[in-house]
Parts: sequence; C-alpha cells; structure tokens
Amino acid sequence: MITSQDTSHQDLLQRLARRWLWPLAGLIIAVKALFAVRLELYSDEIFYWLESTRPALAYSDLPFMSALFAGLGTAAFGDTPFAVRIVFFLMGCSLPATIYWVALPLVGKVEAREAALLSLCLPLASSLGLLAVPDVPLVFFGLLAIGFFTRARSRNATILWVATGVVVALGLATHYRFSLFPAGAILLLLWDTQSRHLWRNPRTLLAFAVAAVGLAPVIVFNVANKMGSLTFYLVDRHPWEFRPEGLLHLFEQALISTPLMYVLLLATATSALRNPNPSARLIACIAVLHIALFAALAPWSDPTSTTIHWPLAGTIPLLVYAPAALRRVTSPLSVKHLAIALVVAMGYLGSLLALIGVGSQSLHKQLQPFLGIEVLSTKMAGWTRFAAETRRVIADNFERPPLLVTDNYYTAAQLVFAGIGEAHATFTLDADKAVRDGRALQLALWDMDAVALSKSDKDSVALLITEDSTLNFEQKRAVLKQACGLSSTLELVEQIELLGGAKRFAYYVLKLSPKLLTENCPIPARGWIDSPLAGTSVDENFTVSGWAFAEGNRVEQIRLLIDGKPLTNTGGRTERRDIDVVEGARLDSDFPMVGFSVKTQTEALKTGTYELKLELINSNGEISTSLPTEFTFLSDQSTD
Repeated sequence: MITSQDTSHQDLLQRLARRWLWPLAGLIIAVKALFAVRLELYSDEIFYWLESTRPALAYSDLPFMSALFAGLGTAAFGDTPFAVRIVFFLMGCSLPATIYWVALPLVGKVEAREAALLSLCLPLASSLGLLAVPDVPLVFFGLLAIGFFTRARSRNATILWVATGVVVALGLATHYRFSLFPAGAILLLLWDTQSRHLWRNPRTLLAFAVAAVGLAPVIVFNVANKMGSLTFYLVDRHPWEFRPEGLLHLFEQALISTPLMYVLLLATATSALRNPNPSARLIACIAVLHIALFAALAPWSDPTSTTIHWPLAGTIPLLVYAPAALRRVTSPLSVKHLAIALVVAMGYLGSLLALIGVGSQSLHKQLQPFLGIEVLSTKMAGWTRFAAETRRVIADNFERPPLLVTDNYYTAAQLVFAGIGEAHATFTLDADKAVRDGRALQLALWDMDAVALSKSDKDSVALLITEDSTLNFEQKRAVLKQACGLSSTLELVEQIELLGGAKRFAYYVLKLSPKLLTENCPIPARGWIDSPLAGTSVDENFTVSGWAFAEGNRVEQIRLLIDGKPLTNTGGRTERRDIDVVEGARLDSDFPMVGFSVKTQTEALKTGTYELKLELINSNGEISTSLPTEFTFLSDQSTD
C-alpha cells in the first residue's frame, strides 16, 4: 500500500519513466550503434568469430552459443565487425523491454516501466550489446529464465515449464557462469517453504530435465579433452594466492555501477530476501549467489583478466524490485525528489560515459592531439589498416602466399578474418595470452600452434608478425628465440606504426628448416640510461651515458630522444665489461664496447621536465627503444 506521503515521489519516478524511458533508451541505442559499427573486433570477439568458422558443441574457452551468434551475424551480413556483433547488439538493446516483460506480472505495469528505466542507469547493463561477448546472451537468457519460471509457477502450464528448461539449457550452453541461475532456483526450492512442493511437480522436474541438456556440450568436450576446459576455469586460470587488493572488489562494483545505484541494488537484494513472495526470493537468491561468490573469489582470482563484470548477470534482475526499494530508501529523506533524480541522473550519465569510454578507441585520430598516444586503448582499433599493410608486405616480398605466423592468437584470427590467411596456413607462437585466456588447447586442436608449425613442410617460407606495442623486451626476445628454434632464416622485412605510433608491428621472413638458427638469433637492440638518473636536474650540454647491445648482431646507431624528438649529440662507444651479467650482451659482436657516453647540444631546450629515451638501430635495421627516464633541465638563460 502506498501512503499519501509516498505519492509525490512516486509520481516523480512514474513521470520520469513515462516521459523519458524511450527517449533515454533511444539515445543509449544510438550511441551504442555508432560505436558498435565503428569499433573493430578485439581479442575475445575475433576468437568467437574464428570459432564460428569451425562449428562445434563446445570449445576450450566456452560452449558454442557465443560462436553461434557471431557466425549467424556474419552469415547474414558478411565478415564485418558489426555483423559479428549484430545478434549481441539486438539482445543488448532489448534489455529494457526484457526487464519490463519479467517485471510485469510481478510488480505491475507502473513499476515494470520504472524498472526498465533503471536498467538504463546501470552502466555495464547499458553497454551490453556494444561488443560480442557472452555476458550479453548470459544476461538475456537469465532474464528469460526468471520470467518463464515465475509464469510457469503461477500457471503451472507445461509449455511454460518446458520454455523455462529450454532457456536454461541455452544459458548453460553460453557460459559456465550461467550455472548460478539454476543454482539460485535450487536454493529457493530448498529454502523457501512455499516452493518446496515444486519438487513433487512433474512439470518442474521436466523443466530440470530439459535444462540439463544444456550441460551436454561442456561435458562432451571435457571428457574428450581430459577435462581441459573445466580445469582451466577451476584451477589454471587463477593463481589461488591471496591478493589484498582483491578485497576492493565491492568498492569497484560500487564505482562501475555508480555508488547510488549500487547502494540501491544492495538495498533491493536485502529487502527481496525478506520478501515473502517466492519470486522476489528467487531473484534475491540469484543476486546473492553472484555478489557473494565473486566477492569471496576476488582476492584469489586472476589479476590479469577483467572480472568486474562477473556479478552483473545476478544484479540486473534486482531491477525488477528496485523501484519499490528506491521509494523505501528515499521516503525518510526531506529531499526525496533530489535523491531519486540523482540516482537516475548519475546512473544514466555513467552509462553514457561507459559507452563513450569504450567507443573512444574508434576516435584515435580525433582524440590523440589532446590525449596523446598512450591514453587510448588500441585493442579495437587499427586492425583494418594493419590488414592493408600486411597485404602490401606480402605482395612486396613474396612470390606466393607464405605461411602466416604471429606472436598472439588474436592477430592470427584478425588475419583470417581479413581474408589474408587461410586458417590451415596461419599459426601463432602465443604461449602466454592463449594460456591465460584458456585458448591454447583450442589452438592446438585446430593445429594453429607452435607444435603444428614445427610439423609443417620444411623449406616452407613464412611471414612472422609481432605486435611490438604489446610486448616488452623480454617477451619480444622470447618470441624471436622461439622463431629461431624453428627456422634457418629470420630477417626483418619492415616495421610499421599505426594510430600515430600507438600500435606497432614488425614483419620477418621466416624459413622453416631442419637446420636451426639457434646461436645468432637477431634480437632487437636493448639499452639502458645510467646518467642522468631519473628525477635529477641537469644543465646546459649535459652528458648521457649507459649501455646498449644487440644480441646476435650489433648496434649500428644510438639516438637520443627527448619527448620523442631527436637531440643532437657527440660522443661514442665505451667499454662496459660489467654488462656481461645481462643475458645476451656477450653475443653482441662489438662486446665489450657496448657502453656509450655522449654530450648533448641543448640550445633548443628550455627550463622544464623532459622524458629521455634511446632509439636503437641494430645491424638488421630493426628499431627499438629503451625505457624512458625523466629529468629536469635548468637553462643558464632562465631567470628568477
């Protein structure tokens, strides 16, 4: 019952939902569509597309559903990023309507509309469908499962129970995390006295039987592959060592949900647990399982992967009862209208900012003059230009199409997506990210890994491509060492820079041979600045000293870069026998003359703080840079 005291702010929430739901939803959809069309595919998306080209019930990372949806889009509209995303995009855009459909029989038309409005104010929920990721169908099928379950419970119609089972089966065929939805239902049937009778309902058992079919893909895959996928998720993915920063998980959730919306969702979960209505308790069980489980696992989970979205599928259903909770939370306040307006405004602004934040990757050209090259991510940008440059490199250097070899699996997938390489002739030496993402087993099953490359016809010629902007020196060295262990020739063809230098690639000719290039593998030059020390002050024409060597060849040229611009200097190489402790230093043909000491000419510098680094060119012509150091320059001409 709603009292007269509640009427005014109920009217505000009603008014916002009635007048602004569809205009606000339309703006979200428009922004989402803009960036979904412009953004290129990132590593997960391109891998789901690659999976779609090799249909299977399950893969090493996930069951088949995400690959199926990616494949349906491209089958209908061609191999474009938006085609890969289109099924996910439509599901994501349907979220307000789906929330409304779930809420309608539970809270009525008015609050169902308000719940739909609040779905636009949860940033991660509003961004669903921007990218082709499994969270989209996971949330979609989860909401459908709740909606069908509550309707089946009230009407006890066989068709509704079967629909519940089918949707749960589809969810289980989407992601392992969907198991928390049927787990929530089982918890309800065990805990709630009003629900225990469902164990004796044959239609309920039929729904469970139909839902269990969704487990078949992962069971079949794991049995056939020594439990490889399940082992990855339960054992290998996480270090299982306590990390204190993981305790910040709930605070991170509050930040990405916007604090007021997160408080509202927690209040909704608490009240739903105490609600005598079994439907409210079902949603509470699902939400609490998601929130509590992932909060407990956060200090032990993989710190290199994004996990902040994991509780989302459980918190979105809370929106059904969030309008009522919002009224309860704000009713004691003297500024009820302001509180409701802040929840909606902050949440909606957060949703727009989240979309713009991800979408900014499609605006490198426009934003780099203001932000520089290190602020914007390059995961979803530059791939079309990369494909064009790769075609040119192949045309300029090979008479016939070579084998393609990459340092990471997503570059290999991008090449196949662009139609440059055939999947059977594209390989990756990825021994880091593929393992971390649970995809190394799948690459091995597809014969796309280093083992498969080593079995290729000897005397085959390959083009090795490394994405240098994602590699530190040790990682790049490891890739080239691995390549040298498979070949008799490793020659640099070209280095390219994309997106103003934010994305960099190197191309090498690789000749597979029984005679391996093991001792003189041409590694990029490596350097270090000893002086000036980081944070120190220098004056006119200061001296820069340090060391630089190129394992397997020699350093041909050393340039000083200050804030990215070359600085004139004079000087030469010096003896540095102490550097023999650095791995590979003795393999420079000039050792021990691997030091340097140069005097700068600083007439163009003004007093201020600068970044100094080395640009090194080895005898193969490959350019590399050292780690930067900052110093303060004090000009003799400066005045107080």
